Amino acid sequence: MVAFNIECASFEVNEAMQERQFDAPLTALTGETRSGKSTLLEALWWTLGVGGMRLMTAAASCSRIGFTARIGEKRWRIMRSTVNQREDVTFTDVTLGVKEHHPVKRSESRRSAADAFQDLLGIPRLGAGKSRVTMDLLIPWLYARQRHLPNDYVGGQSKEQRIAVVRVLLGADDETVDALRQESASKTAAWRSAKNRVNKILRDRKERELPSLEDLQRRAAQWTAQHKEASDKARQARAALNGLQTKLAALQQKVSAAEETRRSAHKAAEERERTARHLEAAAAEARGRLAGLREGAADLSLCPQCVRPLDLTGLSEHDCPVCRRFDPERVQRAEQAQSRMSGAQQAAQRAAEAARRAAQAADDARARAREADLAVVEASAAARHFAQDVVAPQQQVTIDAEASARELAARLEQNAEHLRELAELTELRERLPQLTKEKETAETAYSAARQDTDLMVKKHTDLWSDNLLQRLRKCDPEITTASISSEDFSITINGRPFDARAVAGHAMTRINISVLLALRDTARLVPAMPVPQFLIVDGPFTGLGGSPEDQHTGTALLAGLTELATAEICSGTSGQVIIACTELDGPAGPAVREIRTSLANGAIPGLPPQQPTAA
Repeated sequence: MVAFNIECASFEVNEAMQERQFDAPLTALTGETRSGKSTLLEALWWTLGVGGMRLMTAAASCSRIGFTARIGEKRWRIMRSTVNQREDVTFTDVTLGVKEHHPVKRSESRRSAADAFQDLLGIPRLGAGKSRVTMDLLIPWLYARQRHLPNDYVGGQSKEQRIAVVRVLLGADDETVDALRQESASKTAAWRSAKNRVNKILRDRKERELPSLEDLQRRAAQWTAQHKEASDKARQARAALNGLQTKLAALQQKVSAAEETRRSAHKAAEERERTARHLEAAAAEARGRLAGLREGAADLSLCPQCVRPLDLTGLSEHDCPVCRRFDPERVQRAEQAQSRMSGAQQAAQRAAEAARRAAQAADDARARAREADLAVVEASAAARHFAQDVVAPQQQVTIDAEASARELAARLEQNAEHLRELAELTELRERLPQLTKEKETAETAYSAARQDTDLMVKKHTDLWSDNLLQRLRKCDPEITTASISSEDFSITINGRPFDARAVAGHAMTRINISVLLALRDTARLVPAMPVPQFLIVDGPFTGLGGSPEDQHTGTALLAGLTELATAEICSGTSGQVIIACTELDGPAGPAVREIRTSLANGAIPGLPPQQPTAA
């Protein structure tokens, strides 16, 4: 076994390193609830990334946590960051100053921190799956947690996990035995896989009434020829369809060109119509001006009031026919009016001519727009009829041909799969005798090795049972029998299994602690067992009351833990025990160092005092 003890727990608080020394064989953290005793113990294993360990609030207040431990001949300082919890865990060889970095979670290329620590302890990682013996499964055998002690046998591990761990701790399973087990499992799996595959192929062929090899080969030849013919037809149909689609695209392009021409014609017609309306308005305005001038140029021989003929006798062209007075500018005004009248009449004629020409242009533009509309209708009808009468039938021909080719391809693939299954069946039938022989050889080798180790397990389990009975009788003299099964390592006390007790409490606590102590008693007698003389117990006196019997049990448990801490192992070093409780049950001997904790002075040094909980 490898000597192992923890010298101190380390906590970095406000950039200052604080330490809690474990400098006695048995260190007892005692004091008020919530003073951080369990937090300190959980932090030790959280540093290694062990599953199920919580980083409690007080420990999370530190920037780094860890511990210094002596493992074998070396001292290791192991630290982990609480700020970046994915950061590697640092292992420092205190003597040489050499550092190693291990991830919290293992990968294919790197051991995890817990794996590296387990290797230092010399406990092999054997097995596979959920029963692989890693630190996660070893922890209940090194650290008894308060919530499990009065309720669950050794941390509540499943039977399979318990068997895997204990066989390793008893020294029965090692790398050689595990290699034989893996070889046997591998050969058995290969044989079972081949046998199951043969049975499945035969069952499927029977259920589906599949044809013989000759029929499958004949079908393959026939369907291959049919598939080639169908594929050729599909290619020809697709080529014809592509040609028709090219012609359809040309017709659709003509439709697009005709629509563009129609849009241009309608736009030109609209512009011509706007121009005609504008010129017609200008002609109307010119006609209005001419009418106004004509209305102002009245006949001078008529009275402007009653329109009766005036007497012009004796009047010259310069006399006013109404007032009969001399008007020297009368002739000039008449000439000017006549000139304006003539100009207005010419303007009205020009405007009328321009309006007529614009109206004619608008009529011509509307005619061209109608021609463009007709061209669009004719082009669209031609493209539509071509798509419906020529392209669509060819599309259906192509679809049918391709569907036929796909169906034949599917038949060929299914037929090929049946041929592959028959080839696989033949190969597996030829291999099965060899696989069976390899399986039986591997099973024989593993059974022989397992038989030798089973004898070792039986011998060590009997010794473990004897030590357990002695431990239990020190707590309760009425216990007369105690046995540990060599099959699944369950326990029976006075004829009753652990979980047959109806009420949890101190009886189960003392059984759990006694089982762990008795295992270490056995390891001292069997040095080949890789069980460290080390134990942490959180709440060893859980459930004990003030009765004389309970007081006796508490004293016996404390004495047993002290005995483990002071027992000398083959290397000449002693063991170590760390416990946490409210107060010690029984007198503390010279090997016990009690560290009192409180809300004001917690188990983790350097943190501010906690406030008491309001009642």
